[in-house]
Amino acid sequence: MGVPRGTGACGFEEAPTSSEPSDRPPVGTGSAENGDPESLNRPNVDVLIATFNSGKSLEECLRSVREHVPVHRLIIVDRFSTDATRSIAERYGAEVHSEDTGIGLARTMAIALAETEFILFVDGDVVLRRPDFFDRAMAELQRPGTVAVVGGSVGHRFLFGMPFGMTLMRRGWARTIAVPPDAQGFETYYFRRAARRSHLVVRYVPDAMEHRSIYRVRNWPEWQGAQIRLNAGFSPYELTNAFAVILMIHLNTRRLRNVAYTPIFYLKLIRGFLAPDRFRYHDRRVSQPVDLVGSEA
Repeated sequence: MGVPRGTGACGFEEAPTSSEPSDRPPVGTGSAENGDPESLNRPNVDVLIATFNSGKSLEECLRSVREHVPVHRLIIVDRFSTDATRSIAERYGAEVHSEDTGIGLARTMAIALAETEFILFVDGDVVLRRPDFFDRAMAELQRPGTVAVVGGSVGHRFLFGMPFGMTLMRRGWARTIAVPPDAQGFETYYFRRAARRSHLVVRYVPDAMEHRSIYRVRNWPEWQGAQIRLNAGFSPYELTNAFAVILMIHLNTRRLRNVAYTPIFYLKLIRGFLAPDRFRYHDRRVSQPVDLVGSEA
């Protein structure tokens, strides 16, 4: 994997809360298959996941998706993982495709492969915790002017942007978005920009999921700043948005030291923004996933 794959509005990850994994076996395709009368009319969806060495978190992710979402196909685009990612995916009935270009290509490949009217993006380190998320998200997506519905992290008061940790949208609209195939992060910018230009809104379902792990690397804020510059150019709007996102992420941790760290993080981000060629690339093959339960954002 060339880089950490971000999922926030500015490519930032969110800190999770701890919980025990489900013991559901790796079979089934959502509650509709289990005979729930209220779910029989729910549309099946293709679930799109980009992975690299996600073996430590992917099984819990796929188990929760299979349990609570009416899955049509599990489509995984993997960056030639060297761990158990592929075998875990196949055990849960996923089809695995490969790319070695960037997260931009991974997203567009998955969208192109999808067949259903609605698609659900899920990150491989996310666990779906709210059983009614899909039904709530479908209801929200039918509201006028809605382009996407995002599942918020458990316990987070501030919901923002269009992260792809758990996001439902229409496939037809997603296919209109051109994302550079070599984008190494911040790929959700192109979806947010298109929604903003069309005056469409993103809605949220709170307490829907949690992130179980995240890759942290040296110069993480600088890498974020470089991705903003490389994708959005010299954009005062995106720089302002970045500060708001950082602040909300830190406020969601409910830790004073994290909130106090916001200006320092932002200054480091600006450093990367001003020197994108220096900080544009991180090799996640030499990084290790960090369990963020109980740690700083």
